Amino acid sequence: MNKVYICARARTPVLVSPQTSSQLETELLYGQSFVARRIMGAFIEGDVAPLIESKSDFISKGFVRARDLIEAPDVASFKISALKAPVFARKDIKSSIKMVLPFGARLRVLSAHRDFVRIGRGQYVHRKHIIAIDSYEVDFVDIAERHLGLPYIWGGLSSDGLDCSGLVQTALWATGQGCPRNSGEQQAELGRAIDRDAKLMRGDLVFWAGHVGIMQDDTQILHANGYHMCVETEPLKSAARRIEKSAGPIKAIKRL
Repeated sequence: MNKVYICARARTPVLVSPQTSSQLETELLYGQSFVARRIMGAFIEGDVAPLIESKSDFISKGFVRARDLIEAPDVASFKISALKAPVFARKDIKSSIKMVLPFGARLRVLSAHRDFVRIGRGQYVHRKHIIAIDSYEVDFVDIAERHLGLPYIWGGLSSDGLDCSGLVQTALWATGQGCPRNSGEQQAELGRAIDRDAKLMRGDLVFWAGHVGIMQDDTQILHANGYHMCVETEPLKSAARRIEKSAGPIKAIKRL
């Protein structure tokens, strides 16, 4: 089949099986592409197109509700730069909100106005919430830190909630760097391994079996985790002692 669609909702789940009760594999963000392989009733099976291409062959696969997808129009030219961006019914910040787009969502601008761009019929986004598609941030840790306090959601990839590897992927995508979806693939692909006894730096990635965190400096780690049930920062030593009880010791530390 190999037909390309894009996500027409603020975000939509990519599921492990074609059932609404299925486990979340990852999420599609508004404007993100999905390559369909086959239609299975109300669902479409296919591959998630990464927002930033990676040199790896790792592609997220799963099932998406057909009603959440539309055939791909012209290529997006802007993206959401705010953590959350309301879509207004009119060119007026007092008008009703149609939906709220997450950080990183891709936009096809149909027309431009003084303070707004129109992305659909009766759908306007404020100019202060968007940047050009080829504009990138410098510090991926800064991007990750903006997500502090957001809920932990297994498979989540949006500013409504995300998991540990989703936080890393979102932050790296914002700087223009490709990144696979899960922590095992991230450990295999990203950066170079450094000695466990080396002095850690801002941006180092710490990996356990099934978990990853981002160093904010030489002692503090930022990670989305099921213990705090949110994106939290804490001393690496404290986190390592706790995580070791369920996931074992640190497997690797990678420097980008």
